[in-house]
Amino acid sequence: MEKRYKEILLTNEYGKLLEAKKKGIPAVPCLPVIYAENPITAGNENMMEKEMDLSGYPYVLEHMEEVEKAYLEKIRCRLLGLPCEILQTKRCIVREICLADVDKLYEIYADPSITLYMEGLYAKKEEEIAYTRDYIRYQYGIYDFGMWIIEEGQSGEVIGRAGLDLRPDREDAELGYMIRKNRQGQGLAYEVCTAILAYAKEELGFEKLFARTRKENLASVMLLKKLGFHPVCAQSETKEADNAQIEYYIALS
Repeated sequence: MEKRYKEILLTNEYGKLLEAKKKGIPAVPCLPVIYAENPITAGNENMMEKEMDLSGYPYVLEHMEEVEKAYLEKIRCRLLGLPCEILQTKRCIVREICLADVDKLYEIYADPSITLYMEGLYAKKEEEIAYTRDYIRYQYGIYDFGMWIIEEGQSGEVIGRAGLDLRPDREDAELGYMIRKNRQGQGLAYEVCTAILAYAKEELGFEKLFARTRKENLASVMLLKKLGFHPVCAQSETKEADNAQIEYYIALS
């Protein structure tokens, strides 16, 4: 059984998966994958391990016919290295990152003010490219969200990043944002983050989010308060806390 979605082949036949791989056609296995004409069942684990290697496929679909087109479009974009659009605002497009964005991000992060309150990129560009490739495959592929690219709608210029990230010790996602220096002060972060909060609630099902910033980063503090975030607790007045990050939260109700 097979199905085409634009350039992508969806099939549960292992032979067709191998044929597509030889021809350079992006393919997605669909369960139950069959070898020859017999389904691989629970009693044939050894045969599956020996003759059917699906480890090179970043996506495996459980039900071919029940997959929504929106999700297939995301898979297509990720497999082909194309930017997948998440949402639009009045002035911006928010989309997934692609490898072509790395050079543009280095241009933005070259301004020292960008890394004053946040981590920068890898010193070696090849390491950032490798990280981005894995981020697309695992963060987007597994969780279907992450940090996204902000494009100006009219010009297509990359003007920043914003999105949701996960921390190992937290169940709630963290809101993050960054606007390039020459586009700050125009309300773009507020516009984009407002849309992301709605997306987090309506499309991803989050009930609350958190964000972190330093108290001396007044622009970020003002943005979070304007978005409706509240500080988790009062900050210590000790000298050691001067550079500490303040944590904010928002209930998406």
